[in-house]
Formats: sequence, C-alpha cells, structure tokens
Amino acid sequence: MAPHQVLTLMVVGFCMFMQVQGDRCPLGFVKYKTSCYWFSTTKGSFSEARSMCRYLKSDLAKVTNKDEDDFIRHFALVRGKAELYFLGGSELRQSGRWSWNGEEQQMTYTNWAPGQPNYLDKEHCIVLWKHVNYQWADFYCDHALNYICECRVLK
Repeated sequence: MAPHQVLTLMVVGFCMFMQVQGDRCPLGFVKYKTSCYWFSTTKGSFSEARSMCRYLKSDLAKVTNKDEDDFIRHFALVRGKAELYFLGGSELRQSGRWSWNGEEQQMTYTNWAPGQPNYLDKEHCIVLWKHVNYQWADFYCDHALNYICECRVLK
C-alpha cells in the first residue's frame, strides 16, 4: 500500500469516530467560519469522491459566496498540490442547470473561469482549476481527480 493511501486510511479512521461539535474539526480538516474542509491527497471520480466525503461524515464542498470561495481558492493556491479539485457542483440533474450535490435548487453564486462553463457534452462536474488560479471549470465527472470535502460545525 502506498504511503498516501495509508495516510488517507488513518484520516478516515479518525474521522469516523469524531463528531464535528464546538469549534473543532475532524483530524485533517481545516476550519473556516462554520465549515471544515478536507483537501484530498487521493483521487477518485466525482461519485467516488462524494462517497469518500460521505464516509468522512461530510459532502463535496458547496461554495455559496465569494468569501468562502476566496478562502478555498487561497488555501488551494498556498497549500494545495492538485491541478484539479472536484467541488460538489454539477449539472447531472439537468443539462445547463448547475446545482450543489444533486439539490433541486440552482446555484446562485458562481466563479467560472473565463470561457467556462464551455458546455462540452461530456463535462458535467465543477472543478477548481489551478491553471486559472483555482477558478471554476466544468470537467469530466468520470476522471479521477482530487476533491474537497466539507462538513458544517455543530454548535
């Protein structure tokens, strides 16, 4: 087993037993305001990434405002190592209608890179793209990429 896989299993093991309460985040997550974020070091398709986030008692990140987007982009620029990170946004429910984690409501905040989304017939998931300072792009859901999980802090 590769070292990064062992580390991921350790984080997963610890997160399974931790409740996100008070001001603390699970091990490996970073806190910002009322959320905790995990920037994966492993890769998976959109559905695999979502499954892993759920296993960690979280979901793929849902970016709902500029402040949150600025934090995630800054963290990715300073500490991230991946070229692309899946977020929880997609148009899988309805083509051309972007929503978070399969929700019915269309997203209201976006931060698309210039020329994005380009609506290629096979790019239905949102990624942060390093090439454009981690602005958003539409990308193939079945490619194995890094991803960002988010859970809310319970008070």
